[in-house]
Amino acid sequence: MRGLRYFGYLASSSVALEVMFALAGASHAPSRAAEGDLKLLRATLSRSLSAPFIWGFNPIGEKYGLRTQVLDAITNADQQRNIQTGGVEVGSVGYQSAAAMAEQNIGNVKIIAGMYVGGQNLIMRKGVELRSWKDIEGKKIGRPPGTYAGILFTLAAEANHVDISKVNIVNSTPAGTPELAALKSGDLDGFVLWSPIVDRAVIDGYGYYPACCDIGATKEFGAGNQLLAANTEFLKDRKLAVTFLKAYVEAMDFYEKNPDKTVALVAQYTGGSPPILREAIAHSRWSYRVDIDNAVNVAKQGPKFGFTKSDMSGKVPAYFDLSYLAEATGQSVEQLGTYGR
Repeated sequence: MRGLRYFGYLASSSVALEVMFALAGASHAPSRAAEGDLKLLRATLSRSLSAPFIWGFNPIGEKYGLRTQVLDAITNADQQRNIQTGGVEVGSVGYQSAAAMAEQNIGNVKIIAGMYVGGQNLIMRKGVELRSWKDIEGKKIGRPPGTYAGILFTLAAEANHVDISKVNIVNSTPAGTPELAALKSGDLDGFVLWSPIVDRAVIDGYGYYPACCDIGATKEFGAGNQLLAANTEFLKDRKLAVTFLKAYVEAMDFYEKNPDKTVALVAQYTGGSPPILREAIAHSRWSYRVDIDNAVNVAKQGPKFGFTKSDMSGKVPAYFDLSYLAEATGQSVEQLGTYGR
């Protein structure tokens, strides 16, 4: 199962990077630790918008005695494997990952916080009017098979009473470049993919987000994209895990409140265009909360879409352990198990 991807033209994966970024402003965190006292934590992520607060973690993390080193990986499966094998302590996984781990009987990975919401959607060509989900019937839509974006599109369309058999579905690629060209030329009426690829069409003036048809707007499946998972060996040091999550939440808050710094940082590690990144950020958000019900409902669809062979939804809640985040934030596990800040 392919997950959120990075910009393919950048440096190859398996490159460990420490991204430093100058931060300003007051903080209630502890005083910065001496260089030799810093604890190094390894994280695995894609080069994307999903977690600038980990790529740019160190200036805040150092006040908690922590530093991160990022091992970039392309897919959710790659990231899960890095966490599972102990190659890293923490990393991102998708909303379908808990079901896949349950089927594989993986017992040493827990989801401990939320990360990224949205960031994948349907984009339409200007001039092709879409007033409701039913209007998508008869349209030529690119949908990349085996991707979570493609799954959410199908689930959202069905939830809005679209007859999928009446939609001219084209199996598109996850690359983005041919899809953008096909949209611009008229070979596609629309396509489903992730940001910031879809946002390029908006900035270049030939695409738009249809207001009627957000693939993440269903209550049952939501818009969840990426989650923060950890190796259980790391979680044995509860004090360290809680301290990391305190810094994680503070870093997320900082980058939410400082969009110019966020865009500059993301452009640094992705090579993306700032105007396109700003458009992408407008259609996504970060949250340390999760929606466990959404993950359970998505898991029920595993056999239909092939990311599991059987319904693993009954085992999904056990893969979430929000007790560390509850200790870090002072919020209850129940509060943290649904969206909202």
